[in-house]
Amino acid sequence: MARMDSMDIPPQQQRGPETADEIGAAIFMECLMNLVQSAAYLLGKVKAPATGEPVVDLARVQLVIQQLELLDKNAEKLSIEEQQLVKRSLQDLRMAYVTAAGKTPEEAITDEAAPEAEAEATPATEAAADTDTDTDDEEEDDSEARKRFVKKYS
Repeated sequence: MARMDSMDIPPQQQRGPETADEIGAAIFMECLMNLVQSAAYLLGKVKAPATGEPVVDLARVQLVIQQLELLDKNAEKLSIEEQQLVKRSLQDLRMAYVTAAGKTPEEAITDEAAPEAEAEATPATEAAADTDTDTDDEEEDDSEARKRFVKKYS
């Protein structure tokens, strides 16, 4: 996303927003650009000032993508230029996410939901194992022990 410097615009065209609509549009565009820049930071494209290391937080990037999708769905009150900026920002962010994560945000959400379903099923499996009277079958014991430690903490 190219950014224009004030030196690129002739002096007669350099002016701030004057009407309420222009001010609202300028605020919206600035908020949108801040959101996209935050997502770039969370994708590790910018190093954290405190540590000098890139920050990668794909879960938060998914939230930014969902916010942009919501804006895109409800864009009928936006100007054509604002709608195009939302669409372009969303497309660029999705591509950057796929590059960083190796899958689409939708696939990542589906993948995250699957381990939670397994983790929720595990206590019921453990309860069934406690009531099981057949303890001689080693295969069952091994599979039960593996199921108990399914949940991962990150």
